[in-house]
Amino acid sequence: MKKSTILILLIVYLGAIFIVGVFGTKAVPFDERVYCNKITPTAVTTSDGDYLTIVPKQDVEDGYFVRINPQDFTVGMKIRIDYIVSPSNCTDKNVDISISEPTKNLPAYVSDQGEIVFTEKCSFVHVVYKATDNATGATMDFWIYFFA
Repeated sequence: MKKSTILILLIVYLGAIFIVGVFGTKAVPFDERVYCNKITPTAVTTSDGDYLTIVPKQDVEDGYFVRINPQDFTVGMKIRIDYIVSPSNCTDKNVDISISEPTKNLPAYVSDQGEIVFTEKCSFVHVVYKATDNATGATMDFWIYFFA
């Protein structure tokens, strides 16, 4: 090959590298999933519109609780627990909400809007929030205690 041909190929090659480096886009893996790794409560309100203080539970990682005065209890009372999932860019932000305790004669149920609705008086309810994006994904334990 002639020297001029090799020189032209080298210039075209280096020019292509420069152009792709400047104008090229980052490669994005196809169907990349970002899993939720934490669920954190942000606010708790009652059906009366009262805000309750969220307290971290010392003996449970990712566990929280609120206290409600037993005199404030009424059948049909609703408790709404607002939460955020982290990281903010996780692919699937859906969370399953279930009541795990007491195990017999559940005194409450989870409504379609995600509220805890009480059907009878009790001393506490243990609510579990679980991210649906991963079998071993984020969970949050939340207790509602009825004592002053």
